[in-house]
Amino acid sequence: MNTPPWPGQQPPYGMPQGPPPVGPGGPYGAQRFPGSDVDPGTGLPLAGFGRRLSARLIDYTFLVSLLFVFFVVVTVFQTMTNPDLEEMPDAVAEVWAYLFLFGWGLAQFLYDWLFLAASGRTPGKRLVSIKVVGTDGGLLSQGRSAARSALFGLPHSVLCLGHLFLVIDCLWPAADTPRRQAVHDKAVRSMVIRG
Repeated sequence: MNTPPWPGQQPPYGMPQGPPPVGPGGPYGAQRFPGSDVDPGTGLPLAGFGRRLSARLIDYTFLVSLLFVFFVVVTVFQTMTNPDLEEMPDAVAEVWAYLFLFGWGLAQFLYDWLFLAASGRTPGKRLVSIKVVGTDGGLLSQGRSAARSALFGLPHSVLCLGHLFLVIDCLWPAADTPRRQAVHDKAVRSMVIRG
């Protein structure tokens, strides 16, 4: 049985000393997510590197599935409009080459932008319970959502240098302080939070 301490005594181990701090999440604020860092400006719990990476992998899987369906539809359409089967393999190779070289960046940009502008989270972010907000804690505007998505998505279309930039950009939050921002987050003053 826990009894309150006598005046002048220290409370037993584990018993809070004084009133609980009040923050944006109610009593104890951002401590509702144990082990997470907190943004010093807003008090919001920041998303960790593992959650961000998991969300991105889920989004890539979903986007690859969408692009595969698009490829199948394009292939079927080309087969119906051009029944000459000898020319078909060249047409299929062209579609794959254009999608691989140039389409992925545009698709990634549109995917991120449409979801972020609508709700602040992509399907992958929704599944791991993280969200993109401004450094003031509010949702991003259309323009900032578009700029953030362009800085992340469009480099996918630039061979070698674009991919090198993306690796650096994706690893940046692991070492960034105090907000765990990627390069594209810093450019538009956004951050990724839990919740």
